Amino acid sequence: MPLIKKDKDDETYRIIGLVGSFGFTTAGAIAGGYFLGSYLDKKLDTYPWFMLVFIMLGIIGSFIEFFRVIMKLLSNENGR
Repeated sequence: MPLIKKDKDDETYRIIGLVGSFGFTTAGAIAGGYFLGSYLDKKLDTYPWFMLVFIMLGIIGSFIEFFRVIMKLLSNENGR
């Protein structure tokens, strides 16, 4: 019986880790968009347009990735 509980605990920690990584994914995407957009704005003298566009793309991309992870988790749960 302990093996069944351990497997369930491992699965729980895996799910928490995947969902918890959303914060890091979002922060990285926003920071990347900020730095890339700022760099382009300085080079092209277009402040703040590229920065805003790339930050929004980072936010959208992180939410898309979050929903992909959630859909993968839900499909794994339903497949059991």
